[in-house]
Amino acid sequence: MEESAQMNDNVDLANKKRIRSKKDGAKIRRKINKAEREKLKRDHMNELFLDLTNALEPATHNIGKSSVLTDTIRILQDLMAQVESLKKENSALLAESQYVAVETNELKEETSALESQIKKLQSQIEERAHSQSNPFIGPVFVVPINSDPNLPEIVTKQVGPNVSKPHARYPSPSDSWPLNILSEQPRSD
Repeated sequence: MEESAQMNDNVDLANKKRIRSKKDGAKIRRKINKAEREKLKRDHMNELFLDLTNALEPATHNIGKSSVLTDTIRILQDLMAQVESLKKENSALLAESQYVAVETNELKEETSALESQIKKLQSQIEERAHSQSNPFIGPVFVVPINSDPNLPEIVTKQVGPNVSKPHARYPSPSDSWPLNILSEQPRSD
């Protein structure tokens, strides 16, 4: 029985060694897989940093990861500020657009009111023209002020120039009041 117990111990020991070696092998494989996954992540991050560097076109010659991130932060802050200013400008333009729409509506209403007044006045003029008791209206002559070479000589001689020379802006000595008239006026003190 001792032999069978010893054999069982040897089998148990062999099984334990086999299990330990399987566990150790599994641990080693997991470590290797983890290292490979970490390397793939690093490679992917490096590719992303290169893409970001190419997109930024940094002004500095130092193309380290920290300078790329610094430039990215600066550009994003500038873009955020531009977005805010564009939002403010958009709201101002919307308010102005609403104001213009209100003004347009008011102008349309005024235009329609003026058109109705014009129609009313035209109808009143037509009524007065038809209802006048004196049908005799004398002829209307249009006489030009300037002489026209095509007009007959009689008309130009009768009309003559109607435009006088403009007066000086300030009174001339001949336009002033004589001193004796001014001094003879009684004062009302």
